[in-house]
Amino acid sequence: MLRYFAIIPLFLFSNLVLGQAKADTSYVAEYPQRIMLTGFLTQNSIQLSTDDKEYMPNNPLKVGAGIAIKNTVINLSYNFGLAPLADKRQGDTKAVDIQLHQYGRYFVLDLFYQKYKGFYTDNDDDIQLFPDMSVRNIGAEFAYVFKGDKFSTKAAFQQSEIQLKSAGSFILGGGAYLFRINPGGELWENDPNHLDNLQFGVNAGYAYTWVINERWLLTGILTAGVNVGNDPDMLKDWKVEAYPTALGRWSGVYHKNDWALAATVLVNNKVVYPDGENDLNFTGINFQMSFVKHIDF
Repeated sequence: MLRYFAIIPLFLFSNLVLGQAKADTSYVAEYPQRIMLTGFLTQNSIQLSTDDKEYMPNNPLKVGAGIAIKNTVINLSYNFGLAPLADKRQGDTKAVDIQLHQYGRYFVLDLFYQKYKGFYTDNDDDIQLFPDMSVRNIGAEFAYVFKGDKFSTKAAFQQSEIQLKSAGSFILGGGAYLFRINPGGELWENDPNHLDNLQFGVNAGYAYTWVINERWLLTGILTAGVNVGNDPDMLKDWKVEAYPTALGRWSGVYHKNDWALAATVLVNNKVVYPDGENDLNFTGINFQMSFVKHIDF
């Protein structure tokens, strides 16, 4: 398994300009401390699936830490492999998975660079390996939160604010993705060396945070839409396909005056190759457990 790390600077523009909007203080409160320290366990994964098969990587759990300083551009995080391969029978996956998720007052911005090689299928403990199958995804998503002054994405997914009362908001956004898939001898009868797919489109949905009590909150965001695109060579001839898309985020947070515990999940589903009744689907999954401590020196 390839171990890797990412040092992630916060998006300068979003911090200095987009992050300056004010919240409704009857719904959202700030932590008074200036510095936020984070420790987390995370597991990223992608899956390819058809109607009858799922192709999965053998990707281990990772541990990481981060620091953010309020009203500055300093927001760094680091992670590295923690656990060995879940099951050596599932083969060896080489993976680079870098994701940037910025939660602002009225916007959410996601950037993805994912590159996986080595997959397996598991049907009733009958494991089949595909060491040459590979997937590369370069993508971006942007979403506008209509009631961002009352509904805080920062409270739900960064724990840099506190949601005081339950609130929801409609979401409108869009995205662009470039996929390259090497089937590794699977998926198609006329097995090409690789499949390229470029797509972009719009989506809409709804977000809601339920403040259970002064310590607990649950949040869900779900958007769905349609992308258009095709192989870049086919797009030159104006051959365009339509692809359904969906993106979901969930979080559960327990917080106190200067610390918080959170579990967050992001699921990103795209159709990358329509083939009649046997579409090829791409699903990116990110799971993270975080402990956040707010301090002042």
